[in-house]
Amino acid sequence: MEQEKKIYYVDLNSESILPEPIDSPSFVIHATEKEVEVLQAVMDDKYEADLETYVRSHIPYLEYHHDPENDHYDASQKVLYSIIYLLGDEAAKQHIKQMGILEDRKSDDPEEIQRFR
Repeated sequence: MEQEKKIYYVDLNSESILPEPIDSPSFVIHATEKEVEVLQAVMDDKYEADLETYVRSHIPYLEYHHDPENDHYDASQKVLYSIIYLLGDEAAKQHIKQMGILEDRKSDDPEEIQRFR
């Protein structure tokens, strides 16, 4: 049985997914409860990756392009925006397109998204 999609408001500043609108949500999505769980897991992964980059940033001799922590952060950011793009309303899709973050679209790979389920 397929779950019903509901409207959720994604706030990237607080990294939260809310059932009620707030003053300035980052994006509006239409998602099932399972899709919200997946999106929250991706947000949690991005937060962990962000912490890793913070720790790494205190090692001055390690360059960015030789840094798996930054690669992890970049990948989680792309997966996050890919999912929001897939679930988002037209305004979300347009905004993400304009950002250009999904240009290479490797993060749309179903295997990459499946990793977070």
